[in-house]
Amino acid sequence: MELADLAAGLSTRPGPYRLLAFGRLPSTNDHLCVLSREGAPEGTVVLAEQQTAGRGRRGRRWLSPPGVGLWFSVLLRPGRPARDAPLFALLAAAAVRAAVHEVTGAPALIKWPNDVVVGTAKLAGILAEVEGPVARAACIVGIGVNVNQTVDDFPPELRNTATSARLAAGRAVPREALLRAILEQLGPRYERALEEGFTSLLDEVSRYSATLGRCVQVTEAGSVWEGLAVGMASDGALLVRPHDRTEPVAVYAGDVSIRPASSQAGGVLL
Repeated sequence: MELADLAAGLSTRPGPYRLLAFGRLPSTNDHLCVLSREGAPEGTVVLAEQQTAGRGRRGRRWLSPPGVGLWFSVLLRPGRPARDAPLFALLAAAAVRAAVHEVTGAPALIKWPNDVVVGTAKLAGILAEVEGPVARAACIVGIGVNVNQTVDDFPPELRNTATSARLAAGRAVPREALLRAILEQLGPRYERALEEGFTSLLDEVSRYSATLGRCVQVTEAGSVWEGLAVGMASDGALLVRPHDRTEPVAVYAGDVSIRPASSQAGGVLL
């Protein structure tokens, strides 16, 4: 992948981007975490052709084979408390969704809290992690995008739940163009969030949500319950109205596991 001129003209904060490309890394997030501690500037991007220990939310393994995807992490220094990390994950998801639609025309949507999907199949995942002082933590946003996989490139157990930009578009997708589009979409959203807050971002996520209006199953502190996803709180929490209550409950990405509801009355599989 030719990256030398990729970031030219991308000056909106967190730009100017500084792209560091590697053939193979265990994890782009872990590598960027080390660079962050060493003082790397905001806008540093670590990209790997292959990850050998890529991971998603809750420590789940993320398959990162060479040649077919985008596996990269972006360093943000927003000067915001660590609790805002879920909002930056949603910000990145919104940028990826918009870039995928721009480059491929695919009707991508955002699945709370950190995925981009086409239909019910995952195309991209986001992992936002904090580094440094809690009050002014750096935020390392890992982004994994399935770009040119065919059905046969996915293991059998994932073929019904994963997709790629190529499968969504019906043609091969240039990874350089998609990476550039993601970074272009990320910058203005990040700048707007720092200047104006996250209201417009949450409106965008709600508009392109694959979760709101769906029935979900929440696993929380050993208990399991079902409800309708009705909105998002200002801190990015998902508001779920249990079937036996009239008021919604705020659930947080770090505390719960969200699954499709066993009963799909009024809902669709996530």
